[in-house]
Amino acid sequence: MADKLYWIDANGTEQPLSDNNFKVLSGMTGRFMPPVSIVEEEVPFQAGTRKRHVKVSPRDVDIPLFLQADSEIELRQLMRRILKMINPFKEGKLKSIAVDGSQRELYCQYISGMEGSEGRDNKGFWWQNAVLVFHAFDPYWYDTNTIVETFSIGQTATFFPFFPLRLSSSSVFADFSIDNIGDIECHPEWIIQGPGDNIFLRNLTTGELTNLETSLGVGEIITIDTKPKKKSITKGDGTNLFGTQTDDNSSLWTLQSGVNNIRIEMSNATSESSVQLSYTPRYWCV
Repeated sequence: MADKLYWIDANGTEQPLSDNNFKVLSGMTGRFMPPVSIVEEEVPFQAGTRKRHVKVSPRDVDIPLFLQADSEIELRQLMRRILKMINPFKEGKLKSIAVDGSQRELYCQYISGMEGSEGRDNKGFWWQNAVLVFHAFDPYWYDTNTIVETFSIGQTATFFPFFPLRLSSSSVFADFSIDNIGDIECHPEWIIQGPGDNIFLRNLTTGELTNLETSLGVGEIITIDTKPKKKSITKGDGTNLFGTQTDDNSSLWTLQSGVNNIRIEMSNATSESSVQLSYTPRYWCV
């Protein structure tokens, strides 16, 4: 049983890449490991080189399609429908459902393949072969499910493994473990609801922290988004709180692959205070 593939356009409309009129052929490329290269540097007066870091490049996914209709007119209409669906001006997502039921998505956009090769081996009166090529600037596949955990006074962590959640009226102090099942690090989003002061979010496993020297009133919210190109710390009214990070080591850290031991600290919390953590695992392949 083969994986099922879908195209999700910029508006969220989902279209299977196999139906009564067209189907995915064997010969797909690019769905597994993205291109990887090692960046290295010369070492003066020494043999060989020194590794600086590993670079993961954007990927292309090639999907061979066979289109078939009951007439030339219907074939042309089918091609027009597909071209409209894969609008190259807008980014969409490839969605893959594997034979084990896991579902993953790749952010990408169409770049080539539907120009129309009309040679004898690629086209007949009522059929057409094409290879859709999608380019992914972000080379990682994302889980279709976002994992959300919420902490508040009087609650304990609801997942395993965990440490006891220790809370009081003067401070929020939570120790717990998150198991990032993805192949690589992922970028959490935090939503913190007041009241509370002087917030610390610590990844004890990596030694990283985020600190905010600010105060939240009852019902006030801070959102911390750690995703690349979207990194931000904003209050509910839109105020930029990036500058409230007073610790020189403060950063918008990621969840590493595997177990992350996390600590949340917030002073002057009440039963109305809460902290929500959400994240989406990322993978090398489908």
